[in-house]
Amino acid sequence: MIERVDLSLVYPENKLYLDYVTGAASAVSLFSHSPGQFAQALAKRRTVDYPRATISNLLYKYNAGIDASDASLANITALKDRSTFCVIGGQQVGFLGGPVYTTYKIVTTIRLAASLEERLGVKVVPMFWLADEDHDFTEINHAYVAKDDGEVGKISFDWEGRGRQIADLPINDEIRNAYTSYLQALLASPYNTQIEDIFAPKPEEDYTTWHARLFAQIFSRWGLIIVTPSVLRAPGRAFFCAALERCAEIRAALTEAAVKVRAAGYSPVLSPERAGVLYVIDDAGRRVRVSDSLSHLHMVTEHPERYSTDVALRPLLADTLLPVIASVLGPGEIAYQAMLKPLYHLFSLPQPIIFPRESFTVITRAEADLIARFVTSASALLSDEFSSTEAKRALAPLDLQKGFANTREAITADLAPLFPLVEALDPGLVRSCEGTRLAALRALAQLEDRALRANLAKRGLSLRALQQLRNTILPRGRLQERVFPLPYFINRHGPRFVERLVAMAELDNTHHRMLTWEDDD
Repeated sequence: MIERVDLSLVYPENKLYLDYVTGAASAVSLFSHSPGQFAQALAKRRTVDYPRATISNLLYKYNAGIDASDASLANITALKDRSTFCVIGGQQVGFLGGPVYTTYKIVTTIRLAASLEERLGVKVVPMFWLADEDHDFTEINHAYVAKDDGEVGKISFDWEGRGRQIADLPINDEIRNAYTSYLQALLASPYNTQIEDIFAPKPEEDYTTWHARLFAQIFSRWGLIIVTPSVLRAPGRAFFCAALERCAEIRAALTEAAVKVRAAGYSPVLSPERAGVLYVIDDAGRRVRVSDSLSHLHMVTEHPERYSTDVALRPLLADTLLPVIASVLGPGEIAYQAMLKPLYHLFSLPQPIIFPRESFTVITRAEADLIARFVTSASALLSDEFSSTEAKRALAPLDLQKGFANTREAITADLAPLFPLVEALDPGLVRSCEGTRLAALRALAQLEDRALRANLAKRGLSLRALQQLRNTILPRGRLQERVFPLPYFINRHGPRFVERLVAMAELDNTHHRMLTWEDDD
């Protein structure tokens, strides 16, 4: 069963994203194409001379090294043909795949590539950019798990190499212990052993290679191509040089973008003074911002493998080298892309279609039934305005609800005449009178709470069950997809979770969808 939820309920803070998915001109104007102009985007790419053979050979070598499927290797070979294009998504290398929205992003990428291949009559392959050049270690060093008591626990690991790019992270004892701890913390299910079979690292792997192989393996049947920044650095030499030479123009383009974003009614998320730069790997292995661009021109020519892009230039590097028709992005990433249109013009590159990833909350049939028994809805549980007290009260008999409501009003009404009387005797007594009123209301609230709990128990329900339900749907006060990693979902719904998700995906990025998952067979 699928329940569609308005995106404004789950992403109320992201106005630009909400306007973009609904086609508002103010948001769409910030991009080169509106969301459905795939034919126009394809036409633009037909005129670009991509280094197809070089990129295909590099991708083939890397993906063969992570045991990619024959379908993936065939898709890589197809990239040599000028009639082959791609849809790309990307994410940092989160522990155990990171929050499951990464999986949803890949699912959207796969579905969109298949859809465009049919609609446009060209070969379209799915790609996933594994962003291991990032150095924000705290973004990727943990995973969340549901505990026996319904609360949400966190398992993390440390690394003495903080500040270096994640590509340098080995599978150390910290990671092995965190991996083992996560598996042990998973609730007992028929799928515990299968999860270990799927996710266990191999002895010879580093952290990035482990996760690259995981994604390649999990999405093998759909021919997913894994891309890492290191694969593209050598062929990206010319782009790196241009980025260093044109740093003033890049800053001007981002300043122009910031003005346009503000004029459209949104807040710029990139600083023109800080964004649009390269990073260099220094002698200590740390990733450092390039401050004096021109002084690096010689080194970047000789050693492009030591350079990487920031969040503003990363999409342009990809679109310089890869025939990308569409990029699948999350809500926050769309806000970044809204500032890149002038940069694409500066580099004479066609900006791809920006396609929002699909968004899901997944519950079991038992949880859906429990929601119904609480006489509420999944949408209500997703809301920040949800109140467990109101949920308890809604289940109480009407006469009980009215009785407590009337009594609350009566306490205030009955005490009201006393206020002027005691004030006339001693103004200080007004505070005591107000304290008496509040104490009476607190005592009444405690009685009401006990009565409402007793009513729940009479119905075979409990407040704890309601809280556990809320923690499943909105763990740590955030969307489920932004907290739990893929192993959590496979543990709950079976090893065919991804396969079935791909089959039911609708490319509906105008709603958040509540999926009631039937038992796996």
